[in-house]
Amino acid sequence: CCENRPLAWVGLDDHLRPEAHEVIESAREAGLNLELLTGDSSRQGPELAARLGIESVFNGMRPEEKMRRVRALQNGGGVVSIVGDGLNDAPVLAVADASFAVAGATDLARTEADFVIVDGDLHQVLHTWRKARQCRRIIRQNLCWALFYNLCAIPAAAMGVVAPWVAALGMSASSLLVVLNSLRLNRAPRP
Repeated sequence: CCENRPLAWVGLDDHLRPEAHEVIESAREAGLNLELLTGDSSRQGPELAARLGIESVFNGMRPEEKMRRVRALQNGGGVVSIVGDGLNDAPVLAVADASFAVAGATDLARTEADFVIVDGDLHQVLHTWRKARQCRRIIRQNLCWALFYNLCAIPAAAMGVVAPWVAALGMSASSLLVVLNSLRLNRAPRP
């Protein structure tokens, strides 16, 4: 200012990542509940949330308030994943069940996060979530198969219905089947 009149105006605005709309929509379609927790007390948080279609917005939050919110969701049975990049996000990244820091995040945020999105593409959050669900599904399949096989084959071998060498071959085949089923995790994801 000079003599009570402005010489220049500076305007700051948060820009959305190009993939943000698509990632948010995919997460919503997958049945995830979305919230925006921000330390910014300006109108930017609610405006960004409105542009992204996120209904639940908490702005002006201090790090300990973010942690309380995450713990409340967890105590209510929720599994919480956080994406953050700031210094004030580090404590909540450590508390979340799964946390992501983007490439440009502060060193502390990257240290506290479970995952660092190196290329900055938020699609990686959804890819990781889908891979985790696939992994859990395959683990369940493998456990069910192993339980079924052992409940059938071990008593049959113990009663002499099956020769010991057949049971040993069956056990090896069962283990091979579990490993082959697990290798499906290495397949490229479906688009």
